[in-house]
Parts: sequence; structure tokens; C-alpha cells
Amino acid sequence: MVGKLFGTTGIRGTANDFLTPEFCSKIACVFGNYVKEKFNGKNVLVGMDPRTSSDMIRTAVISGLLSAGCDVYDSGIAPTPSIQYAVKEKIYKFDAGIMITGSHIPMDRNGVKFFMPDGNEVYGKIEEELESMYFSNKFKRASWDGIGKIYPADAGKIYKEMLLREGIKVREEERLTIIVDTGHGAQSNVMPQVLRELGHKVVTLNAQMDGFFPGRPSEPDKKNLENLMKVVRALNADIGIAFDGDGDRTIFIDDKGEYVMGDVIGAIIADYLMKEKDVVVTGISTSAIIDYVAEKKGGKVIRTKVGAADVVGAIMKNNAVFGFEENGGSIFPTLNLGREGGLTVIQILKILHEKKKKLSEIIAEYPKFYQIKEKIQCRDELKNKLTSAIKEKIKEKYSETKIDETDGVKILFDDGWILFRPSWTEPIYRIFAEGKTESKAKELIEFGRKIANEELNKLKYKLLIV
Repeated sequence: MVGKLFGTTGIRGTANDFLTPEFCSKIACVFGNYVKEKFNGKNVLVGMDPRTSSDMIRTAVISGLLSAGCDVYDSGIAPTPSIQYAVKEKIYKFDAGIMITGSHIPMDRNGVKFFMPDGNEVYGKIEEELESMYFSNKFKRASWDGIGKIYPADAGKIYKEMLLREGIKVREEERLTIIVDTGHGAQSNVMPQVLRELGHKVVTLNAQMDGFFPGRPSEPDKKNLENLMKVVRALNADIGIAFDGDGDRTIFIDDKGEYVMGDVIGAIIADYLMKEKDVVVTGISTSAIIDYVAEKKGGKVIRTKVGAADVVGAIMKNNAVFGFEENGGSIFPTLNLGREGGLTVIQILKILHEKKKKLSEIIAEYPKFYQIKEKIQCRDELKNKLTSAIKEKIKEKYSETKIDETDGVKILFDDGWILFRPSWTEPIYRIFAEGKTESKAKELIEFGRKIANEELNKLKYKLLIV
């Protein structure tokens, strides 16, 4: 019987509990077999974020790949987009990649992400094939004389060179004061140097790599970036930039020290890149601000399930010029088929340079939407049941209202929307609400919280009496 290993993005779980050395070695051997059989390749690039468990998992992954007869190119600590870019560009003829990262999730957890020869994350049918091979033990170990070898690699260097090529080197009078909070993560040795080489004045926060995240948690949400906002204001900086642990997502603080939602940044970049009839792809949880941009530019928005792999899949299918997620993950398909923390920074700096405006001034040119995000604790085995229960309740209460079931349940009103969806990376259930006014957003989130908690409590009660 085939189980479920892959979630929204790769395989994630508690380190040394679910993600044991035995498991990580076996799934890496399975992937090595797949690379050899399907892609006729054997050179696999491996990177990791600085989490305390990443070394253990990386070593197990390398062992599994070697046992499959693959040669491993070990890049050590590197941002996720650097691994994807190095695989895609074929500079050293990598046939696939593996990244060990927990991204933004709690420090006791970690993850393993797999990349195909084009740099795209493994998803859909390939995930199912890998799971089938894993559970049926239909994979081979190499003979003693066919075991792979380990070679050093530096994906970060390749990545830095690309970012510098894409960036604009500014004159002294044009330079910005930028506060960079790398969150103790994998961008600590990349983005501050890139920005300095482009001519900007850079002040770093939390730039010592540390898997215990002593300065702030890895998730770059508003609560965790309060210190960054204060520093931007105190130093009268032009912009603040924050990354998650593996450096594939970026959140911005404007020149006034205000937190900027990821979908606002996505909309600004889409506005810059889109031409008439162009397509932009984003997740179901993204703000309606992108609809405003698409209508203005005469383009089209396609919404997908939440998750970079689904967004990338739709980008490729629809030949989209750009894709993004509301959490700060932007995808530039001509350069890299994954969320791109570094390129997002480069693109925003280009826009600021060309428009000769501050970020707050650019944001003020767009209509304001008010979004509130909440989460409730929910065990994995209850998530699908909770979605079904909420769906029934919503259809009963709002039979005349438009409901979108692309991912979870989304109710669309004339003046806002509310989305209920399970997280498949953490034991939580998410509720998003957006309104054209702040009071409407608060009203919707209150309503969403009430329904989700009521239905979850009913499910828990049923379990108790069974």
C-alpha cells in the first residue's frame, strides 16, 4: 500500500523522528534510482540550510545517493534557489538536485526537496512514482564497484554571479541604505555581499547562521520582523529586507518602517513585467490586488493551489511571465523555476531605481486591501475532515455565494473573501480573510475563526465518544 510522503513542498517532518537517517537515506536512494532510470543521469547537487538537523539529514541523503550509484556534488549550506539555478543552468552538468531545508517551519522540523534536471521541484505524478518505489522497495543498490563518489561544489558562487549580472550597479549618489535580516539562514553569506557589490550601504541583522534562530524565528511574518521595522525607522533606511531560513522567500519593510505584504510586492513586480495579454500565476490565497493589476495591464491571472510546485506547473503550462505567492515567494521563469528570494530583491531594487521613487510612494499608487491571516492547531488526520465539514457549513449558509474549491474552501463576496485551507507542512489549519475595508476583514476573520473552531471541536468530540 502506498502512503503519503510528499506535502505542499517536498517531504517534511520532525528531525530524527520522521526524518531519521534511515528514512532519508532510503528516499535519497529511491530518487537516485529515478534520476538514473528516467533522466539517464547520475550527478546530483546537494545543499542544505543551517538547521541543527541539516547536517545529519544531508549526510544520510548523500549516503543514499552514493548507494544508488550517483555521484554527489556537495554544496554545503546554500540558499534553495542557488541549488535550483545551478541544476537548471547545467554549468557543471548536474542532472538533479536535493535541498535539505525546513524553510520557515519550527526548528525541530526539517525537510527534503527534490529537483529535476530543469531545476523544477518534483511534484504531482513524479511524487507518486517516488512514493510507490519507496513503499514497494522497487529500487536497486549499486554493486560495490558502482558506488558513487563525492565532489565539492559551490552553488552559492554560481548564484551570486547570476544575481550580480541581473542587478544594477549604482553610483554613490544613487545608493540606498538597506537593512538585511537574513534570519540566521542560508542567505547570510549571499545577499549582503551581492547588495554591497551593487553599490548599496548594507546593515545586517541576524546574519550569523544558526539553526536555533536566536534572533528571530525563521518565518518572516510581521510579528517576527518588529525589530527590523524599528531598525529601518531608527536608521532612516530606504528599505528593509527579510528572508526565511532557506532564502527562497523575501519580505520587505518600506522606507517608513511598515511591513509590506508579499502579495503587494508580487503585484508591483507583475505590473512592471506584464504586457497586454500576458499571464501571471499565483495561489488561491493571494490578494485581489493582482486582479487590479491584470485588468489595468490587459492581462490574465490564473490561481492555483497553494505551493510553489503548483504555481510553477501553471506557469509552464500557460507560458506565464511571472508567478508569486502571498508569502513572499516570487518566481521568474526565464531565470529560475522556483521561488526566488534573491531575484525578488534585485527586481524591486530595479523598479525603485527606474522609477526614482521610494517603496512607500509606489505602494500608495495601488488600491489598498486589508488582509488578516490566522491559524489554529489541527492534527494532520483531522484536516481533510475539517475541510469537508466547513464546506458543508458554508454551502448551507451561503448557497447563493460563489465558492472556490481550488484549495480548501474560498468564499467570494462583493467586498472581500475568506479562505479555509489546511497546511501540509505544519499541524495547523489556516484561515485567510480580505476586505476592501479593515472592518470587513475583521468581520470575515471573526466569522472564519468561529466556524473553523466549532467544526474542529465537533470532530474532536466525535473521536472522544467513538
